Amino acid sequence: RISGFVNAPALMQRIVARLQDTTVEVDVYKRKRDLLCAGLGEAGYKFEKPQGAFYLFPQSPIPDDAAFVQMLLKRNILAVPGSAFGSPGYFRIAYCVDDATIINSIAGFAETIKECR
Repeated sequence: RISGFVNAPALMQRIVARLQDTTVEVDVYKRKRDLLCAGLGEAGYKFEKPQGAFYLFPQSPIPDDAAFVQMLLKRNILAVPGSAFGSPGYFRIAYCVDDATIINSIAGFAETIKECR
C-alpha cells in the first residue's frame, strides 16, 4: 500500500493560496526567546539559542531529566523531559507564553539549578 501523494491535494492548494499574504510577527517570539535565554544563561543553564523555534532545549543539570522536570514542576514551571524527544539529559521549555510568565519563572529556574549543585 502506498502512503503518499503524487501531487498536492486540491484542498491544500486552496488553503495555501489563501495564506499567501499572511505574515507572522517574528519579533514577538524573538523578544521572548531573548528574555528566557538571558535568564537561563545567567542562572547557569547550557543551551543553544534557537533560530526558528518557540522553545529551548537546555541541558539538564542532573543526568535524570525526568527527575529534573519534576523539580521544576514543584516551582510551577512546566517542562518536558528531553528523553520524550529522544534526547535524554535535556529538557524542553516553550517560550510562547506572555512575558510575565517568563519573567516570573526565572527565579524558579535559578533556585532549581542551585538545588542540583
